[in-house]
Amino acid sequence: MTRVVVVDDSFAVRSMLRTVLLVRGYDVLEAADGQEALAAAIVRDDVVLLDVMMPGIDGFQVLRSLRARGEDAPQVIMLTAKAGDGDRAQALAHGAAGYLTKPFDPDDVVAMIERAVTVPVAPV
Repeated sequence: MTRVVVVDDSFAVRSMLRTVLLVRGYDVLEAADGQEALAAAIVRDDVVLLDVMMPGIDGFQVLRSLRARGEDAPQVIMLTAKAGDGDRAQALAHGAAGYLTKPFDPDDVVAMIERAVTVPVAPV
């Protein structure tokens, strides 16, 4: 079973995604900020849904730290209110498997997770 790690400082976003993902058969782990995400036992087979704007360690820093694991890096999908092309380009350049902006359609999130679990992690 694929585990999805939802990293967002918004309880409402985490709760909604948890419900959607559990109904779809995923195992779900939540983290409220970047520090919690980096402290969590995130493994290679996980998919991480990662907000960008969080207090303390932001999503781009978390992304870089996770991708620094090399072959042991999980797939990371950025899920953020930052809709700028520069933000998207930065995330993809640092190895994000996808980039979705808020508000999002839960079906789009699930489709992107499905793509991420079928594609091997690309080296950065």
